[in-house]
Amino acid sequence: MATIKLTLDKRRKLGDGRSPLILRLTHKSNSTSIQTGIKLHFSEWDSKKLRVLKKHSIQKELNLQLKDIILRYEQKLRIAEIEKPYCNVVDLKKLITSNSFGESVEFNSFSSEQVEMLKKQGRFGNAQSYITATNSLIKYGGKNLELGEIDYNFILGFENHLSSNGIKINARAAYMRAIRALLNKGGKMGCYNMSNYPFNNFKIRTQKTASRAETIETIIDLRNIELEIGSEIHNARNIFFLIFGLIGISFMDLILLKKSNIKNGRIMYKRRKTGKLYSIKVMPLVSDILSLYTNETSDFLLPQFDLDGIDESQVRHKTNLGLKITNRYLKQLGMQLGLTSSLTTYVARYSWANIAKRKGFSKDLIAEALGHNYGNAVTGIYLEGYGNEIIDSANDKILSPLDLNSL
Repeated sequence: MATIKLTLDKRRKLGDGRSPLILRLTHKSNSTSIQTGIKLHFSEWDSKKLRVLKKHSIQKELNLQLKDIILRYEQKLRIAEIEKPYCNVVDLKKLITSNSFGESVEFNSFSSEQVEMLKKQGRFGNAQSYITATNSLIKYGGKNLELGEIDYNFILGFENHLSSNGIKINARAAYMRAIRALLNKGGKMGCYNMSNYPFNNFKIRTQKTASRAETIETIIDLRNIELEIGSEIHNARNIFFLIFGLIGISFMDLILLKKSNIKNGRIMYKRRKTGKLYSIKVMPLVSDILSLYTNETSDFLLPQFDLDGIDESQVRHKTNLGLKITNRYLKQLGMQLGLTSSLTTYVARYSWANIAKRKGFSKDLIAEALGHNYGNAVTGIYLEGYGNEIIDSANDKILSPLDLNSL
């Protein structure tokens, strides 16, 4: 990463005893200088705090000028790192000292750079949301769309475009949140003029979705459907009940569980999305289902997804494919039950919360169990103080009506 630093060039001394104040540009272990046009005596410069001392007659004005110079070049450096990541220090100097450089950055290239950064951080869900929103925005604004073109009127037109093409309000909101995040990043990096920022006035609207939760009676009906053991649809139902029995574990976290995640009768894992550590007691429902799949040749608890020895991108691909297939079969099961909305893996998570609420468990306990960040602070402290027993007890009561033998 390139850096710039103010330095008084003491090697060069003018006839009046002053030396030029320069910017030292360092990139890939090489350096060069950029002139600021300011000249100072040694006694007028603080080399530690990098500022002009009060001895100078216009100290305040010069320090403000230097602050502006530093900010301008740092902004141009951030843009250069995106548009010209492989240039040497000489070319980099030419870029950032050009009057025209940094006035425009293509939205597509900026977004692609952010996507790659997210992937390196393992944040594939966020990366995909950026990709989806960018593709839609480029389709509307053109492949050469510049960050600076995105203002209130542009976003308003984009919203109308999405609406007229049948994109539902919550999907539109997801696009807008991704674009907002990208513009915020662009503003911080100096690639986007925040005076154009549309989201101070543009409100991202959402619509409350119909409840995706089912009752315990529906869950029991799902259990009672006769299915061929080992069939794809039988496996899909077992995935549903594993998510339900593990208090709404995500599909990806579930299929990535290994035998080593089971310790002292508990499943211990970190949620990929948040990094939060979970410790869930292995109830008989979960134990019975896992016993159908675990084998000696794989470290994974669900080896049917064939995740051994593959890289991160392949894991992501197989996860998406597995989720799609699972939800397809769950939808068929939902139709057999006469449900008006689709049965999916998400329904298992929301159903656990819905049933817990109906059984009288507090909102704070449910939030704690599901890993939500909201909830009463005192209750949160109480739960932490007593360990996992309270949540274990709640889960046991929720799962108790299910007859394990018919799964």
